[in-house]
Amino acid sequence: MIIGRLICLPAIGCTILVGCMQPVYEDASATPSKAKVTELDNRPAVNLVIGDEKKFAELLAGHQGKVVFVDFWATWCGPCVEYFPHTVATHNHYKDKDFATIAVSFDLLENEPKVREFLAEKGAHFDNLLSNYDDIGQEVAAAFDWSELPEFRLYDRAGKLRYEWTAKPEDLDQRIEELLAEK
Repeated sequence: MIIGRLICLPAIGCTILVGCMQPVYEDASATPSKAKVTELDNRPAVNLVIGDEKKFAELLAGHQGKVVFVDFWATWCGPCVEYFPHTVATHNHYKDKDFATIAVSFDLLENEPKVREFLAEKGAHFDNLLSNYDDIGQEVAAAFDWSELPEFRLYDRAGKLRYEWTAKPEDLDQRIEELLAEK
């Protein structure tokens, strides 16, 4: 009887109720892991195409009239992975201002599922290209004209390369604003 009365006290009653509550899922048969998978499956798909430097040139040409930010990266490159959320944030900030983003991954083709998962997880809803080379080496670097990863490029509205960085571009916003102001 005394325990019954203690349960009715507001402070203790709330504590007991909170501690005893079971998680509630939309689908009563779902477990926490199934609920998480469902949540991940409902994310918008990312656009990932496989191609070479010619496909990259097509993607770039498809954004004629816009300022284009390009991020050359790979999942095996620590600084690339660290910086990628900034690429997504930059895209989201400028996407409604005649601005486009292209991310080019130099992962091996066999890692396409890993690349796709990474892009979805980061919310990379812009053009994404996975290099179709089976080996990442001098041939690929020469084909895409890059020297090290990460590498970032900024193209003007005419498609001309105006800025290039091989480290985090500290003045990226300033450069984007400058190119957007040009007509």
